[in-house]
Amino acid sequence: MSDPLTTTPAHLEDSELQNLAAEWRIRAMQGDQLAHRMARALEAEQRRRIRDTGLQPLPPAGSCVNSPWWKFW
Repeated sequence: MSDPLTTTPAHLEDSELQNLAAEWRIRAMQGDQLAHRMARALEAEQRRRIRDTGLQPLPPAGSCVNSPWWKFW
């Protein structure tokens, strides 16, 4: 029996994840409901990885202590 931790989408390489998502998407387009769910899960993991690699820390916010948050006019 295979280890369940190694079969989750989070533990796949990027290329493996991309290939599996494409294969499951093809099956889903043929009407397989299980394949549709699996393709969505794999594609969600792909989007998560892309989003996480693109995040950059924001610069520190400037202090607004001297001026109010609203303008009188």
